[in-house]
Amino acid sequence: MQGRNSNGMNDWLLVYIIVSIPVLMFYAAGLSGWFFDYPLALFVAIFLLLAIPLALILLKSPKAPRWNIAMLWIATILLTLRITYGILFQRVQEGLPRLSREELLDAMPTLLSIEIFTLVWAIIWTKYFRKSV
Repeated sequence: MQGRNSNGMNDWLLVYIIVSIPVLMFYAAGLSGWFFDYPLALFVAIFLLLAIPLALILLKSPKAPRWNIAMLWIATILLTLRITYGILFQRVQEGLPRLSREELLDAMPTLLSIEIFTLVWAIIWTKYFRKSV
């Protein structure tokens, strides 16, 4: 997949942009639900903010690789903090009991798979952007 499409964009960049849209929607949903009850306006604002580096790629900005790397790691760190906050503090703040050991063990495969995905996603594309022209 080293060829260029009709726009002159590397095919891997096109894959990155297309796959990043649902990934960024997931990040925006998780982050918009951190302190509020998933308000649509906040979700859209976070999504658009996270999508700015993708627009820089489309605009062929020389700063696009740096901004995309930053977005990847900022989103990964924030999502990790969001999950940690949800496990440790959110239920208590809402007046609910902490997760039981069994509930936590049930949730861990899903939470770990999300975390592993975000880390792998960030690592792969960081390597790509550091090597690409």
